[in-house]
Amino acid sequence: METKTCQNCKTNFIVESEDFEFYEKIKVPAPTWCTDCRMMRRMVWRNERNLYKRTCGLCDKPIITIYSPDKPFTVYCQPCYRSASWDPMSCGIDYDPSRSFLEQFRELQIRVPRLYAFVFQNTNSDYTNGSAFNKNCYLLFVSDHNEDSQYSHFIMHCRDCIDLLDCYECERCYESVSCKKCYQVLYSKDCVNSQNLWFSKNCSNSHDCFGCVNLRNAQYQIYNEQYDKDAYFKKLREFRLDTPEGIKTAKATAHEFWLQFPVKYMAGLKNIDVTGESVSNSKNTKESYNSELLEDCKFINYGNGAKSCYDGHVVVDGCEFSYEIVSAIALQNCKSCFCTWHAFECEYCDTCENSNNLFGCISLQKKQYCILNKQYTKEEYHKLREKIVSEMRSREEYGEFFPLNLSPFAYNETAAQENFPLDKETTEKSGLLWKQPEARDYKIGGDIHGCSNNGTVIGCTVAFKMTPQELEFYRQINLPMPDICPNCRHSERLKLKNPLRLWHRKCMKDGCENEFETSYSPDRPEIVYCEQCYQQEVV
Repeated sequence: METKTCQNCKTNFIVESEDFEFYEKIKVPAPTWCTDCRMMRRMVWRNERNLYKRTCGLCDKPIITIYSPDKPFTVYCQPCYRSASWDPMSCGIDYDPSRSFLEQFRELQIRVPRLYAFVFQNTNSDYTNGSAFNKNCYLLFVSDHNEDSQYSHFIMHCRDCIDLLDCYECERCYESVSCKKCYQVLYSKDCVNSQNLWFSKNCSNSHDCFGCVNLRNAQYQIYNEQYDKDAYFKKLREFRLDTPEGIKTAKATAHEFWLQFPVKYMAGLKNIDVTGESVSNSKNTKESYNSELLEDCKFINYGNGAKSCYDGHVVVDGCEFSYEIVSAIALQNCKSCFCTWHAFECEYCDTCENSNNLFGCISLQKKQYCILNKQYTKEEYHKLREKIVSEMRSREEYGEFFPLNLSPFAYNETAAQENFPLDKETTEKSGLLWKQPEARDYKIGGDIHGCSNNGTVIGCTVAFKMTPQELEFYRQINLPMPDICPNCRHSERLKLKNPLRLWHRKCMKDGCENEFETSYSPDRPEIVYCEQCYQQEVV
């Protein structure tokens, strides 16, 4: 174990002995940045929720893209990007040993056209990103296999839902977080296999409950108090949930009520030797979040089906023995790669697919033994690669992810802003880009609504429209229309998620001496229990 000083934030961090073993296996030096700064550096490459209008650089058709018009990149639509009408190898550059490799990589970034967004096999779902197999969806991000859903982030197999975060197999749900297999669950969190819930938290196999916490197999309860069916619906009408005032009062009251009940130190099921938050069915995995089916992993956020991987953000479908990877699918022995899929032995690559033995390449498909998009023989490739690695080691660059200033996006366009927020002044002092909101001449009235935050929240769009599908949803469930824009609503849901960080704490149950790592900081108001005490009281 060794204590090091982060070269970015200057705080101390610990590299454990097992970490050194992993770095030795994959032949990289130990990191020079702390865990939080490394996570932020990876997230800077993920513009998940900001969309812009441009034209395809090849066919000139209008597209909805994640690259704003002021970015220096050529952007292609999906058909053009996949076509034989251009060759990314024609943009290749010869490695110049007198110049920094990363400087040359930046030059290649500017030359190679980029895919306009990361969307696949969607139907009538143009305004999405990081999405696949969706139908009739709008402003849906990092979400797959959904239908008739809007304004949501990281949802899977949902239908007719609006304003969700981290939900699976839900239908007709609204303003909820981390719910699974639910029907018409509203303003709720961490509920499973339930129907017709309002403002409830951690309820399972329950229906027709309001403001409830930690219930199992319950019905017709309000703030955990039992009612008969008629009395329940009579009381529900008294809350005036068809008015903004009724919703605001109910939300504040419910969130205060939730705090009277214990929470488990970590959300997760069927784990063996795991630390983090919202991790399930995993083994020997540390400091990881929002993941399942991980084994021998560390520092992973949004992982699924990965083994022996460190430092990843969105790592899925059988990634193995890889390090510092972002938007990774089925990688084997890859390092410092962004949006690289079905690849083997690749390093410092950006949006490459079905390839092996690439170094510093962009937008290549079905290639091998390439450096900076130039073709080499196997022997030439390995000889030049060793030379570049040696040069990068001398600059203390090798093994680190891409520098912040190589991100294709401004800081406040990315997932980093959501998890490690900075203001404009701090961002620009750090040498990073800040995207100014586009000037728009909004005229509030009619179908254009003003956001009540009026631009005081970063990302607020000031004004917004509602789709006919959205209005019909509110009418059917008898809900008032929201008074803040979709971006502000997303920000409010994010506050219900725990931070991507752990604190060492002790169980708060009287007489219990158990200790654990938890994402509930000591200054938070929740009553935090260990696994055993929580199970005794709740389940």
